[in-house]
Amino acid sequence: MRDVREWEEADLNAVVSADEKENVSLDYKDSRSLNFSDKTLMKDKRPLGDKHREDIIRDVAAMANAEGGTIIYGIAERDGGFPDKIDDGIDPKVVPADRIEQILTTNIHPRVEGLFIRQIELKSKGKGTCAFVISIPKATTNAPHQADNKIYYKRHDATKQPMDDHEIRDMVGRSLEFGRKFGIAWDLLVEVRRIFSAATERSKIDKGTYLPRASLYITVSQSLRTSGVAVMALPQALRQKAAKLINDVDRYNSIIETVDPGQREEARLTDPLRALLSEIIANGNEICGGLLKVLEDEPR
Repeated sequence: MRDVREWEEADLNAVVSADEKENVSLDYKDSRSLNFSDKTLMKDKRPLGDKHREDIIRDVAAMANAEGGTIIYGIAERDGGFPDKIDDGIDPKVVPADRIEQILTTNIHPRVEGLFIRQIELKSKGKGTCAFVISIPKATTNAPHQADNKIYYKRHDATKQPMDDHEIRDMVGRSLEFGRKFGIAWDLLVEVRRIFSAATERSKIDKGTYLPRASLYITVSQSLRTSGVAVMALPQALRQKAAKLINDVDRYNSIIETVDPGQREEARLTDPLRALLSEIIANGNEICGGLLKVLEDEPR
């Protein structure tokens, strides 16, 4: 199946042919459910359009608070939650994509980052009508999402349900941990790259060259030294490599302080120092690679 951002009517036909039942990450809706201007009165005297508006807000929030997924407006269901056929669609003049987006972004808090709405022309219907597909990412750093009625919903199987207090608390905790993980990964990447660059520059100094000791030192920022608790959010292998990197830099600086004692303010890079620089460079390179892999998983 192609990326939702590229879907056309043929992809909707493929969804119908696949005959996948609605589940926690997939929902089929009648196109008419997007008519927020429908004035038909319900039993409680509310316009049907108001119900449509409430439903889309709460359905999107619930799916984001679960596993994320796709809501397709334009596929009729048959009994059991299975796709039956593409319906007649809706006139995009009645509900343009930016109107749907505006309703969702102003009524779900915090807003669902990465939400995408695909408008699909139904050429086979010959009426200038469209279906709409909403792609919803799983809530991460902004979790959980609150709907317009101040309730937090989750999607369970093919339905939405209010979240229990403990579920809300757990999701808030995971959200904070998730955000901290990527923030720390980025900060650590910047610092390790600086150390890697400094070690590489010093490794290129010619043998036997005396330089001021102060110019040979490699500093480690205080923020990195005191980030132990935060770094626990990263994989164990990266934590161990980061600890070794700091230790190796400290060893290197200690040797710089005492090497060539007769030269007072100047020193050379001896073979043991060069060997230590090689370890720092190799370890720093591995850490950078590992951190980049962590950051690749950050939601866009």
